[in-house]
Amino acid sequence: MGKTILEVKDFSFTYNQAINKVLDHVNFRVDRGSFFCIIGANGSGKSTLCNSLVGLIPHYFSGEMEGGIRVDGMDVRKSSIGELSQKIGLVFQNPFNQLSYTAGTVAEELAYGLGNRGVPGKVMQEKIEHMAQLMRIDDVLSKNPTELSGGQVQRVALGSVFILDPEILVLDECTTQLDPLGAEEIFEIVKKINGSGVTVIVVDHDMERVASYADEVLVLSGGRAVKIGSP
Repeated sequence: MGKTILEVKDFSFTYNQAINKVLDHVNFRVDRGSFFCIIGANGSGKSTLCNSLVGLIPHYFSGEMEGGIRVDGMDVRKSSIGELSQKIGLVFQNPFNQLSYTAGTVAEELAYGLGNRGVPGKVMQEKIEHMAQLMRIDDVLSKNPTELSGGQVQRVALGSVFILDPEILVLDECTTQLDPLGAEEIFEIVKKINGSGVTVIVVDHDMERVASYADEVLVLSGGRAVKIGSP
């Protein structure tokens, strides 16, 4: 750790047709290999910030931007979502938004991103089996994702991003469909992935839950970064 892998510099964003800024001159850096947490209440701008980090803003959601974001040296404004996805992956707050809805089984859902990247079949199968065991969904690989419980879909959504081996993993309140025990299991898995060298950015509203995992915490309130430091 110590070398910056992600930098947000004086970043502001206002959605089209909106009056007020959702994010207002936000500044922070994330060190390579760290476990970084962003904490804030509903409406503080957390999800907008997540979408900005991976390039969905400005390439999918339009509005007025100020300042900038760099992901391992790449300017988010000038880089395509495809280029950014080679470096950074986002797990959405709503896991059903993560599904491709073109896959007939959980195994096909996990394979979706790998197929788009041209991963060979044998390697793909090995990665699917490993991820299914890690996420504890190996017993539902042949089921249609739309038939699963909310908690199971959450694990499939997580697995579909984890399996692509991003250097930076952004999780936007990714345990909303899980009970406390299931949420703790996911955080332990994420911590293990972080231990392998992946930079993790977890967005949550529960400081107590993330404090034991985080190297550094940013508090977001009203679109502003009001505090940053050790938990």
